Amino acid sequence: MSVSTKRLDSAMSRAPMSFEELVKRYRGEMVAYLVRLLGNRDDAEDACQDALLRAYRAFGRLRAGSNSRAWLYRIATRSALNVSRSRRRRGARRADVEPDTLPAPPALDPAERERRIRVVRAVQALPAKQRAALMQRQFHGLRYDEIGAALECSAEAARANVYHAIKKLRAAFIDSEDVKEGEDAHGQS
Repeated sequence: MSVSTKRLDSAMSRAPMSFEELVKRYRGEMVAYLVRLLGNRDDAEDACQDALLRAYRAFGRLRAGSNSRAWLYRIATRSALNVSRSRRRRGARRADVEPDTLPAPPALDPAERERRIRVVRAVQALPAKQRAALMQRQFHGLRYDEIGAALECSAEAARANVYHAIKKLRAAFIDSEDVKEGEDAHGQS
């Protein structure tokens, strides 16, 4: 269990915290996750606000001993999917890629910046469940059982979602110089 999970479990096990305290403690982590998931800061902010409000209202229904970090990610993922569905219903185009949603050094050469934009677009093209599983695993370090709890599936299904996401990303870049033979998605042999 990670330090963050222990802290959240500890916080959730005592008397209910105020909404302001919940926002102060978890907004940053949730917005970072949602920006990566949705690819757009405005949508991520909306989804985060909705998720934290839902978590606060559902606080009393959280079972003792449950994985509260996975619970919070599940609520955030559902909020993101709702925002995404709403965007599609409105007929909105996919949001422009925000290259700053990926961790990167501040000064990128134009070729590297373009490569990162292509990666972001490829990630955004993944099915929502695969994209969520990949983001939770790669950027937030969740274990497969935590991802499964957040996505309401088994740990094995969570692992399969991450695997298929990486496989699709590799396939998207197989003809380019971005993924060389024998490297994984992180450029490691």
